[in-house]
Amino acid sequence: MTSFTTKTGIILDIRIASVYDLTAIKKLNEKWTVASLDIVDKENGFLYCDSYNEVDLKKIIEAEEVAIATNNGQVIAYYINDNYSNLVTDYKDAIKKLKQEGTISPDLKVSLRTQIVVEKEFHRMGIPVAMLSFLKPLLKLKYDLLFSIGINENPKRIAHQKAGWEIIYENDFNYYCIYNLNPNE
Repeated sequence: MTSFTTKTGIILDIRIASVYDLTAIKKLNEKWTVASLDIVDKENGFLYCDSYNEVDLKKIIEAEEVAIATNNGQVIAYYINDNYSNLVTDYKDAIKKLKQEGTISPDLKVSLRTQIVVEKEFHRMGIPVAMLSFLKPLLKLKYDLLFSIGINENPKRIAHQKAGWEIIYENDFNYYCIYNLNPNE
């Protein structure tokens, strides 16, 4: 566990999630899924996907690839590195195609799917970057790149780029991005 002080002076704890955090993570995930949001709330970002089920979340948590940020004991953010759920099929196919085309080197180990959620009142405080910094030493042992697919209309696209994510492909609907865990190699 590590402490993180936000840009506004709030002290958060960042740690690897445990199965005891499953309900809070699932609740956050469901809250930010596009189907759960009003049009006005979409301005704050959203997840264009199905919600995680408890079985899949438990697999990801047990793999120790989820960081959470807590404020006064409450989970206010998560950073999921998903290589285990039933939701990764499209990601596997996209990575396979990008490797075949040479956009991603075929010999690199690529994590299939990354998802970040932060409660609205904690946006713009550097929390995703802090959670990734916390997770990075663990993830570097398994992967060279993190991969994510975003929907073009999601306003968080710019935030992803500012945090070091590189857009490597886009079409009319999605953008595909990678985060290099070993940028100097």
